[in-house]
Amino acid sequence: MKYVFIPLCLLNLSLILAGCAGDAAPAPNTRPADGSQSTAAGQTPDTATATQAPPASPAKSAVVGSQTPIQGTGRPQHFRFASKLEGSGIDFVQLSGNAPEKPFPAANGTGCGILDVDQDGRPDLYFACGAKFPLRPTARGPLDRLYRNLGSWKFQDISAAAGIGKPGYSCGIAVGDLNSDGFDDVYVTRFGPNQCWISQGDGTYMEQASELGIDSPEWGTSAAIADLNDDGLADIYVCNYGQWTWDTNQFCGDPVRGIRMFCSPTHVPPQPDILYQNSGSGFTDASAVGGIRGNSGRGQGVLVADVDGDTQADIYVANDIHPNFLFVGEDGRFVEIGEVSGTAFDHLGRAQAGMGLATADIDRNGTLDLFVTNYQAEHNALYSNLGNRAFLEVGLSVVPEGSLPWVGWGTSLTDFDLDGWPDLIVTNGHTDDTLAQLGREGEYAQPAALWKNDRGRFVLSGPAGDYFQSPHVGRGLATADFDLDGDMDVVICHQDAAPALLSNETPDPRQLPRHVSLRLIGRRCHRGAIPATLHLQVQPVQTAILHAGGSYLSASQPIAVLTASEADAEKLPPVQILWPDGSETTVDGLSTGRVYTILQSSDGTQEPLLYLIP
Repeated sequence: MKYVFIPLCLLNLSLILAGCAGDAAPAPNTRPADGSQSTAAGQTPDTATATQAPPASPAKSAVVGSQTPIQGTGRPQHFRFASKLEGSGIDFVQLSGNAPEKPFPAANGTGCGILDVDQDGRPDLYFACGAKFPLRPTARGPLDRLYRNLGSWKFQDISAAAGIGKPGYSCGIAVGDLNSDGFDDVYVTRFGPNQCWISQGDGTYMEQASELGIDSPEWGTSAAIADLNDDGLADIYVCNYGQWTWDTNQFCGDPVRGIRMFCSPTHVPPQPDILYQNSGSGFTDASAVGGIRGNSGRGQGVLVADVDGDTQADIYVANDIHPNFLFVGEDGRFVEIGEVSGTAFDHLGRAQAGMGLATADIDRNGTLDLFVTNYQAEHNALYSNLGNRAFLEVGLSVVPEGSLPWVGWGTSLTDFDLDGWPDLIVTNGHTDDTLAQLGREGEYAQPAALWKNDRGRFVLSGPAGDYFQSPHVGRGLATADFDLDGDMDVVICHQDAAPALLSNETPDPRQLPRHVSLRLIGRRCHRGAIPATLHLQVQPVQTAILHAGGSYLSASQPIAVLTASEADAEKLPPVQILWPDGSETTVDGLSTGRVYTILQSSDGTQEPLLYLIP
């Protein structure tokens, strides 16, 4: 095993020479641009509603006044998160497009993405914005925003300098290296032609979706970037929602009083998703040859991971009032097994209003479980992996409280307290702000929630700080280690309001030094190394993964965090890495409290090269 202690700037230079990465010049100072966001609908037919109290002034707060009970009130405060938005330099304010006419895409909100613009190791932030309806191509309005992480919870708006942003209605964000040059590119799904921002390696981006053949004109929602056919090139899976236009927007609500609400998703015919295959010089629509054509379901969430443990990429899709899809990889093609695997419906065989997705080995049996956020009066679903492509939906028993009253969106299964067990976070918020006017139950603003993983069963935690003491209209959610302290922090997108930027202060001083953060770079496989699986050789086994997509309309930082026990406080036990190309590596003797970049050997058989990041 080769160990190299190297400053980050020299690491980037060495990876350039190896044909694996590069170093970007920082983008120059730029004045802040306007920000904005959007929404779409996810309610069941019998609970579709309109809008309640008007949202708070969007430039000031994400909180909407209500009598909503706060999740976990009276319970011990296990988690601690501190808001870092004020003074951070992030002045983005989302625009949903909500209006008295209730344009359907304005209900589901927008997301955000984590990327590293300049390869300095600090996670940067991209926010998608919406627009007012009816959409006009030449209309002046808020644009997407890109913020560079300067460290110490300070961010710089580099949107204009980076060349980011065009008028229109952005929805979801996917991040990945589409041209294998070592820099993160950004794919933006939209209501209308999707966009693709290709990094130029100097802190600037060029929009090349049309040139690359990936400018789908449909209503795109979530997307994921990963090598889906094991040819070493990054492909794109795009969820499409449905067929809706301003001219065909229907009236739903109380016609006597003239109070509108967002119509049920059943009013919107679904559109098929798209699989774009990378040829090295562009992309082709490989939906038919890839095996996903013929499946339409109002897609809202997607994740790519090795769900069945064969090292091939699998795709899980959350659909709105339609069975969820599970596409398992079989030698470059996909077979849909949602219903036969047990991942399409809830425990009673009903299709739910699937929105956000997360995956992790929650019970530490060595297999990945699947979690789906759903609508009000539907529990959030948890599919326990039984092995051999079979799952059992156990949401009501494993996550027994904290989801039925709410509308769940962005989510993550992340070990926030660094005890070796993945915890759970969900952001909530209703689609309609006219609930009170219509005499319907529910609140527009709803509390986010955190659950501690108690050895495979989730326990609702008390409020984890000021943010969790108030309700919000949440949508997208992403995780990243913004302050480089070893634990994962959170960013949450809100409707018509500023986002939340939350610093994780949960782990105590004894836990932080026991973690190891790992970034993987593929050479025999695609450099993004998705979907890789890492097993820490302890009892019970501790599993970490690199996956694409997940959550809702958002992209989190692709980093694996493992935690040693008190007995292994200085050195981590052996870590087995299963690379996407099928090769295996065992790494031993990693020092705890450190961050490593692991570079796969070019033939997949030799020991990898480890870079220790100071």
